[in-house]
Amino acid sequence: MRARTQAPSRHRPARRSVGTQPRQNSRPKATEAVKTVEALHFRPRTDEDDSYIMDLTERELGRIHREAFGDPFPREPFLRYLQSGAPTVILEQGGHRIGYYSYLIGPDLKMHVTALVLDSVHQAQGLGRKVMNYLEEQAYTQGVRVMEVFVQDNNTKSLAFTKELGFTEAYRIPPNSICFRKTVAAQQGKTGGLAASVPATPESLPHPREGAPFVVPWNPEGPLV
Repeated sequence: MRARTQAPSRHRPARRSVGTQPRQNSRPKATEAVKTVEALHFRPRTDEDDSYIMDLTERELGRIHREAFGDPFPREPFLRYLQSGAPTVILEQGGHRIGYYSYLIGPDLKMHVTALVLDSVHQAQGLGRKVMNYLEEQAYTQGVRVMEVFVQDNNTKSLAFTKELGFTEAYRIPPNSICFRKTVAAQQGKTGGLAASVPATPESLPHPREGAPFVVPWNPEGPLV
């Protein structure tokens, strides 16, 4: 008796043709992340930005201010500071505001960074470091050789980030503020092609140690660093 030949299966496993590429991972590539950082734009603050700046600062740092000083966030003094003419720069990405920074340059050519605040959804992406590298580069071109910031001692993550930037503790101001300083060096390739004009400090504005109107809302990367 002849053996019955088994019919070929109609449900053979699919074969991958030679050279067929595996399914691409949907996660963004590292180069895409770099492009996002490089799309950061700077522009001078206008009066229309003031409510945004105040709301952002109170939202990101109001709790830290209350814990450090026992008072609500000082909106009116802060608004007076913004309208005094202190150089303040809006950070934009994709056509949307994501934060700001502000500073003063004293007659001794020392730059005091009075604020650097990013919206929480844009934190922990390296933008704070990018902005500080850019600002340090601009400071150097203006003859600044020392930068300083004040950080509240209960803002632990901003303290850590400030130290990572190379700032070292200089002195303390009761009850809760720590002054950090850094020697300014020329930046080489750290700004990723960012470009903008940084306004100079009006001569009529006081240096922070000569009666600045506002306690520093320093928030480079967070609270989330």
